[in-house]
Amino acid sequence: MIGEFYDTIARLKDRNEVRLFFKSLLSADEIATLMRRVEIAVLLSAKFTYDQIATLMGVGKSKITNVQKNLLQDDSGYKIIAKRLINDRKIRLVKMKKGEKEKASSFSALKKKYPAHFLLDNLLDTAIEKLERNDKELEKEALLFTPSAGNKKFK
Repeated sequence: MIGEFYDTIARLKDRNEVRLFFKSLLSADEIATLMRRVEIAVLLSAKFTYDQIATLMGVGKSKITNVQKNLLQDDSGYKIIAKRLINDRKIRLVKMKKGEKEKASSFSALKKKYPAHFLLDNLLDTAIEKLERNDKELEKEALLFTPSAGNKKFK
């Protein structure tokens, strides 16, 4: 019966079908609880401390410990999904940054055409420099690029 459950999930064709299935199967709170566990696994994989995770996620240390125990197993599904989530978030952030750069580039053309109207060149240059980060910084940002992270940041 459990194998059939896994097969049922594997047969879902796209994100919308997955959403509809889990929306019917679980409450919104249950889905949020599952995703919080996944986010905890991502942060543990990135070597965040229990205190940092507890503060960032608003969860107890016992929940973090339970996720950590699963991560330590060789067959942990958390490892698979954590790696994929980080990669997906990095791709999404790169696309967002690219869009911001394109907007900045268009703005640069306007600055050249109408130089008297743009006296704050340094601000734009500073913003563009911040867009160009190395992969480690992007990975750190991707780790914290979650709905539940809010505006809390750790350095």
